[in-house]
Amino acid sequence: MLLTHLVPTAIVASAVAPALLLLWLAVAADSRPEPPRVVLLAVAFGALAALIVGVVESGLTAAIAVSANPLLGTIQTTLFFVAIPEETAKFIIIAVIALRSRDFDEPMDGVVYGAAVGLGFAALENIFYLAGDADWALLAIMRGLLTVPFHGALGAIAGAYLARARFGGALGANNRTHYRRPRLLLLAWLVPVLLHAMFDTATFSLANASDLGAFGFLSLMAVVSIGAIVYAVRLARLIARRQKAWMQSKRLPAEHWRFVWARTLIGLGLSFLGATLAISGSTPVSVAGCAVVALAIGISWNCRTRLTAAAKLAHRSHGIAPAPAAPAAPVA
Repeated sequence: MLLTHLVPTAIVASAVAPALLLLWLAVAADSRPEPPRVVLLAVAFGALAALIVGVVESGLTAAIAVSANPLLGTIQTTLFFVAIPEETAKFIIIAVIALRSRDFDEPMDGVVYGAAVGLGFAALENIFYLAGDADWALLAIMRGLLTVPFHGALGAIAGAYLARARFGGALGANNRTHYRRPRLLLLAWLVPVLLHAMFDTATFSLANASDLGAFGFLSLMAVVSIGAIVYAVRLARLIARRQKAWMQSKRLPAEHWRFVWARTLIGLGLSFLGATLAISGSTPVSVAGCAVVALAIGISWNCRTRLTAAAKLAHRSHGIAPAPAAPAAPVA
């Protein structure tokens, strides 16, 4: 009976844990800490985009007919009903953060916030996929290894191109090129769309493929997913290297904030698990879930204070006046 109550929690943990781990790797790659408020808002907006896009995709599928040819119909479905709506939604969110947030003040922020949006999208999408599949454990492994990192990489790629468009001079781009910024903005949208369409075409073709064909499609999925991750890492390294020469301040030592970010994301993960236990279990399990949620809130609040203080210190060392804010609680 207890194991039955714990199944929903295991599903949520399997869906969310890969995204939180990859999000930590993204924020740890930045030379300065980002305010947790903005990063977690990016994650939340990415998850919200997954809900909205799901409704849009259902409407498009019902309203528009596709080719009767299996391969052509799959390509049309993955490109027009999946890749374009999903990557357009993520692109808009990342672009709004890049244009409106005062905390988007250095090139690597594009990679961090882009990955956050992509991983928020992947985490919620993962929950829906795993909750609707009887063999959710195997699916969780496959999606955790391929799909979740792939979504994060696509967001990071879009964010990197947006950062290059915004901080062109800082990244060594030729500002005299007339179409430089429009070209970079187009690439920020187009590259993730094409990669996503290729990945999903292989995924959707698995169901009706022979054994040899299934192996080929699985290989294509792995190549596209790993290729996208490698390309995102390459862009991030390029931006980080040029940003280091551009910034006036030195890198903050990692111990100032990376471990705190790890605790923040652990707290966020515990809040998901606690909430799932609280609403899906028996009375003792629900009480335990509420206790886990309270622990998660305490961890996250303490870490938020530390990260906000570190981000303000980084702003001051970079010569940027932080936005006015209420006095923070003393750091423990």
